[in-house]
Amino acid sequence: MGKPSIFSKEYGKKMRRRKRNIVILVIACLLVIVLAVIYIRGAFKDVINGTNKIKSNISAENKQVKGNNQSTKASSIDSKTQSTDKSVKKEDNYKIQLSDGKNVNLIYEGKGNDKKFKSVTPGDGSVAYDISPSAKNVVLFDNKSQSILLVDINGNKQDMTNQQYVSTTGTVITKDAQIASNPNYIWCSSPKFLDDNNIAYISQLPWIGKTAKYVWIESLQDKNHVMVQNIQGENIKFQGLTDKGLTVVEDGTTVYVNASGSVTQ
Repeated sequence: MGKPSIFSKEYGKKMRRRKRNIVILVIACLLVIVLAVIYIRGAFKDVINGTNKIKSNISAENKQVKGNNQSTKASSIDSKTQSTDKSVKKEDNYKIQLSDGKNVNLIYEGKGNDKKFKSVTPGDGSVAYDISPSAKNVVLFDNKSQSILLVDINGNKQDMTNQQYVSTTGTVITKDAQIASNPNYIWCSSPKFLDDNNIAYISQLPWIGKTAKYVWIESLQDKNHVMVQNIQGENIKFQGLTDKGLTVVEDGTTVYVNASGSVTQ
């Protein structure tokens, strides 16, 4: 914008116009500057807000992922624990005291109708015992009193010993009297299961003055005692139960006896 000549007739008018234009230009510049500042601050704020929002979203996502990982880990641990609880059955025991004061622990696992005997302690051979094929009963031999004890899966104990023997002539011989008169006499020993309803044991009965041993079978249901024919020996031992029956070693000869009293080789 050129400055007008002072010699011009419209000098005053042009100067006033010039000043007005300058004022308008200054105002326009100021307005542009103000608008620019406002725009820049707003954009900067949006950038900051956007950044904060992004950070907030990232933090929230991280927390969610972490929470999911912890939840998954916890679920995995719970699942593993539940699986372990299902696969591992709880063990418990019944304590049975023998006549010599020794305690025998009958260990079982499971609960309710699923309970089964697992083992007997002490298992060092100091106490003769046997677990039934179904694992629902245990038979113990009380050596001091020569008693055969039956314990069921609920811990109920019965004395299954034959308390007396009646000879073919009608003579009655009681266990207590016979053992009192001859402490070395074998009234009964080594009970073993033939099946879930019958046990076998070794005895010197029916003879009093002989040292030979015999095999007897007792029914657990009616407590009936029957001597097995064709097994007799000075040294008789029971071994494991097989498909043929109970393994019996008779003076070095192995035979098998089943619940009906049948003997095979």
